[in-house]
Amino acid sequence: MSINNVASSPDEGRLQPRLSRLTMVALTFAILNTWIALAGSIGLVLPSGGSVSFLYGFIFCVLCNLALAASLGELAAIWPTAGGQYHFVYALCQTEKWKKAMSFWVGWTSIAGWLTLVTTEGFFAAQFIQAAAVIASGGTYEIQAWRTYLIFLAIVTFTTGANIFGNRILGRWNDAALYWSLLGVVIISIVLLATSDKNDASFVFTDFQNENGWSDGMAWILGLLQSALSLIGFDAALHMTEEMPTPAVDAPRAILYAVIVGGVTGTVFILVILFCITDPDTVLNSPTNMPIAELILQGTGSRAAATILTLMLAVCFINGTNGCVTSSSRLLFSMARDKGIVFHKYFAHLSPRLNVPIRTIVFTYAFNALFGLLYLGPSVAFSAYAASSTIFLNVSYVFPVIVLLLRGRGVLKQYQSENTYFALGWSGWVLNSVASIFVVVTSTFFCFPTALPVSGDDMNYVVVVIGIFFILVGTYWFVYGKTFEGPKFETIIGRSPGDDSYPGDLETSSGTNEKAAEV
Repeated sequence: MSINNVASSPDEGRLQPRLSRLTMVALTFAILNTWIALAGSIGLVLPSGGSVSFLYGFIFCVLCNLALAASLGELAAIWPTAGGQYHFVYALCQTEKWKKAMSFWVGWTSIAGWLTLVTTEGFFAAQFIQAAAVIASGGTYEIQAWRTYLIFLAIVTFTTGANIFGNRILGRWNDAALYWSLLGVVIISIVLLATSDKNDASFVFTDFQNENGWSDGMAWILGLLQSALSLIGFDAALHMTEEMPTPAVDAPRAILYAVIVGGVTGTVFILVILFCITDPDTVLNSPTNMPIAELILQGTGSRAAATILTLMLAVCFINGTNGCVTSSSRLLFSMARDKGIVFHKYFAHLSPRLNVPIRTIVFTYAFNALFGLLYLGPSVAFSAYAASSTIFLNVSYVFPVIVLLLRGRGVLKQYQSENTYFALGWSGWVLNSVASIFVVVTSTFFCFPTALPVSGDDMNYVVVVIGIFFILVGTYWFVYGKTFEGPKFETIIGRSPGDDSYPGDLETSSGTNEKAAEV
């Protein structure tokens, strides 16, 4: 299938289809960083269901996210555009009024999720660097918020520059990020298993704890939510489709493979953690503020080894931050192209020399440099801001799936042919329904406080963040919403939605054949 990314004038560049299927799996998995994100959630999960919630809750989340990824993959095989979810909604809604309104809101929900995810990934990297400094100094180094922010700012500055000037090596960078992360989980797992004392199997597979004041069932659900957080961001592949040689084939595979790899590595690492965390109180109250770093230090007994392995984790999140900046900038560029953002003509520009949306990359940087300052304020404010990324992204994932269910899956028949690569067929109703129920339920419980009784210092203020989002985007919609046009599929993918003559061929605009994109 051709992606029409031809520059309209000599002053406009064009997105280059240079990202292979492996690269897209790598970029998506680098953003997920599932196994490391799980390690960072030990302190929240163990009091909310213990090992049972940690292990089985994660497996449950993987299965539900596979249903969600498959549901989006089916739509990506039909409409492979950088807009992703909000373009799917536009194509699926029936009337022009609903097309524009729903598409606009889903688009900005997705943008909000990606902008906040950049912040989250960047601060994870900064916190691991700070943890390494504490370990290397023997505890004399003091973690301070302003230092963490400056490290975060340096990371975001570096990844912004890499996205602007390193586009030609972006594919190889992300390939290396995948290998680095896989190497990391193997090395750290082997080190912990070889050096740590061990818990018995009953603790790993059957231990249940409830220290948060909620009922046991509620505690299990709240513990499970941390697993959902570790699987967020797999839609990155959707926003890079216009830079893939064979997007209708590669995008569905990339998001499914990324969730599968995350599920496998995450399950393995959970087992390693549960077998090796023999002194949870010390690990969870470590001066490093990163339990996994303390667990490595306890196991190895070597400051040098623990420092190196902790920095290895930091590099994983630097790679993830780089991928988040890439995905966020493409999504913003798509929204500007559809005239859904202020100064849309300015932001819809592609550098003719570098062939990247420099202005939306810089916008992503400026946004995160500004909102990263929340880290210097009350911890509950920053926690609510960071947690909102999961809700925003999950809601953007489920909206096109719910619209599809409401209209009936039969509506897809006019867009699919026998050559369509990825179609769910009879299983679509089940997978779509499972995905929808999962996201609606988990997004609701994400707004609950993690423990009872609740005070002002540990209240979950994510609803406040969501409320501010609704006010800002709602105001923009009522004032400037009429300028939003939605996607022009004929320009982007060479056909209109509903064109049942879609041939399903895999030829690309650069002449690259399918074999060149095979992993």
